[in-house]
Amino acid sequence: MNDESPGSTVNAVTWTADLPTTVELVRTLHDLDGCWTRADVERLVEARPDWRIRRIFQDLLVVGLQAHLSWPLGAELFLGATEPESDRYRRAWVPLLDFRLPTPERERRAALRTLSEALRGIGAPTAVPTAADGFGLRWRSAGRTMLLQANDRRAWIALQPHVVEVEHISPDLPAVIAAFAPALHDAPGGHCPVEVVERIAAENPWWPVDFGDGYADISIADPMFKPSFATRTSFVRPGPEGTYDVLDLHRFDELTMTLEHRRAVFGEIYRAVCAVLGEPTLFGGGPDGPDVRWREAGEDGRLLRLLCEGRRIRLETEPAAEFEEGERISFEYGGPSAGDGGPSDFPLLRYSWQLHLAHQAPGGTADVLPGGRLALTLPHLREGLECLLAAWIEQLPVQRPGEKVTFSIAAPQIGGGLSFAYSTGKGVLLRVGPRPGEPTEVAAAMTADGWQPSGNRYKAEFKNPTRATAGAVAALITTELAARGINGDSGFGLGPGRVTARRLTLGLSQQRAAHGFFRATGLGLETS
Repeated sequence: MNDESPGSTVNAVTWTADLPTTVELVRTLHDLDGCWTRADVERLVEARPDWRIRRIFQDLLVVGLQAHLSWPLGAELFLGATEPESDRYRRAWVPLLDFRLPTPERERRAALRTLSEALRGIGAPTAVPTAADGFGLRWRSAGRTMLLQANDRRAWIALQPHVVEVEHISPDLPAVIAAFAPALHDAPGGHCPVEVVERIAAENPWWPVDFGDGYADISIADPMFKPSFATRTSFVRPGPEGTYDVLDLHRFDELTMTLEHRRAVFGEIYRAVCAVLGEPTLFGGGPDGPDVRWREAGEDGRLLRLLCEGRRIRLETEPAAEFEEGERISFEYGGPSAGDGGPSDFPLLRYSWQLHLAHQAPGGTADVLPGGRLALTLPHLREGLECLLAAWIEQLPVQRPGEKVTFSIAAPQIGGGLSFAYSTGKGVLLRVGPRPGEPTEVAAAMTADGWQPSGNRYKAEFKNPTRATAGAVAALITTELAARGINGDSGFGLGPGRVTARRLTLGLSQQRAAHGFFRATGLGLETS
């Protein structure tokens, strides 16, 4: 077999099926009418003798696509549920290539080239130069987008259903996003030429576009706001003349900008963006709002960010390596400007959390990831926890619906630890053992602080978290630490008797995301 031969494991590249079979499977996926409910999938399986439902998980359905198993179970279709136990699906993917690390770049690119060239004959795909090492493809139909994507570990076909019904944004906006957002995503270097936007506008005359000096306003049914391409103003690093690097998608009215409304609006826009670009490389966000990222692989790649900051929701591009180095420096050399006695800088962090799921994340990540910010005092820890919890309460229901984030604060003074859990469906739950002392006095003191007896331990529940919940939870946690004699002198992450956060997890991500990561850079505690 030669270096690029499908079915070969030579040069650390493995194909899930031989090339002719792969092409036929992708052609079948291309021609599917829909597979977004359990009933749809069962109907498809019944009509195809080679297909069978193989495994059913809480949030995942796996369909075998080959009667003859070639590696190790043949090609498989994975369907991710909209939330655990749901019979509706928000995405699907079929792994095609597996790269055993470290796969030399030449071998990976050769396999991707072979695959991409073979799939170009299916339908009328659009080349995506910023995906799959330059060999990415995109097929769009009325109901879904199909993509050829890759990272340094695998290549796959992804399918995303289009957003059809919305309640909180203009009904035109999902279609506008589907038409115009790929222009920013696919632009080499992240700079979209004006001519590309002009071409898309000509193909979609029902959305008149007003071109001006450094902007292009797209007219839609919403009289209050027009999506708009723009050139970011920068004296340090201006973009090339005649290009755009920002696409504004929504502007909030301050009178309606509650947490619930902001979350609902961002959620519909987020799903519309994913419907055409696929799942992001990095989920995440911080004190200012969600920060979801599609990162092109390589040192010279671009970073596309979907942001919700202040009153704006927008897509914008950055040179990935340069931007990430700036973030690393801000984490490494930042900190409270007034030392222990002043305010912390947790509200200023670039992001408070990030999640990377390697099995579905296109592109690559930074070579060096910054460490988190450690709290110097209990007031700093309280502020950090409040910022992080507020971010999770706003952002996780959209980005990771139905999942749960957990960690446990460990210290010699806390027998069994103080456990934290936030479920997007059930709210916040804290548990801790009793403090040392006479039981009746301890019970009275802990109940007065906000705890409820629960067997041999105490709990606190916040079932419908709001923006104020984050502050209440942070205050309860730090009050409990103080009551047990824990303060800045014991050191958060430093020295003997240190306070740490253990077993930080988000949903099922540890089991699903081999070689991925979940980081809480705004937690304020050393994690282990």
